[in-house]
Amino acid sequence: MRAWASCRIIAGMRLPSVALRTPLLVLLVLPLGCVSPSKSAQRKPAPSSQRSTTASAQRAPTPARAAPPEPRAAPASSAKDFALEMVQAHNEARREARPTPKPPLPPLVWSDAAARQAASWAKACKFEHNPNRGDLGENLAAATPDMWGTAQVVKSWADEASDYDHTRNTCRKGKVCGHYTQVVWRKTTGVGCATVLCKKNSPFGASFPTWQLWVCNYTPPGNFVGQRPY
Repeated sequence: MRAWASCRIIAGMRLPSVALRTPLLVLLVLPLGCVSPSKSAQRKPAPSSQRSTTASAQRAPTPARAAPPEPRAAPASSAKDFALEMVQAHNEARREARPTPKPPLPPLVWSDAAARQAASWAKACKFEHNPNRGDLGENLAAATPDMWGTAQVVKSWADEASDYDHTRNTCRKGKVCGHYTQVVWRKTTGVGCATVLCKKNSPFGASFPTWQLWVCNYTPPGNFVGQRPY
């Protein structure tokens, strides 16, 4: 069974008064496998003081082999508060899934194992998916420091609900919805996340050298081809 993946880049910039909505979306989608955001992330930064980007991917499991990267800066909030906020934000999104799931989606619980995997990968400060994450789903987000809190990160994934066609079980044409479908995947029961401040590998270019990365891993993983989230 193969899982599908999607990557989305959001530039937090304001546009002239044209028939486009803010923020500007640059989308990369493949029906199978993970799409690396690296090429799109090399686009010249827009003249803005804040930028953000998200990515989501799930795939067939592979053994975890990578050694833990060197440590980077720790998040500002306590680990306990961060875990609580992440679980609450995910479960709020699951309660608000549309169309309404019947029966309701079970709430997620915090997974220490998924959180350890997320933390190990986040320390590498790479805005790309962990190829050695094993049997885990994964959502990523990146922004300039202090732009997003925990709730805003999960909301950026959940907001893709408007681009998901539940009847056809597809993203709307030209849109990305894989972050949302992972968040509301019925068979997923646990989530573990990590966030770090990075000073290298900025997906926003040299104008924004310091950035914040979020990694959430999910167990069991979602987004399997041919299956509905619920």
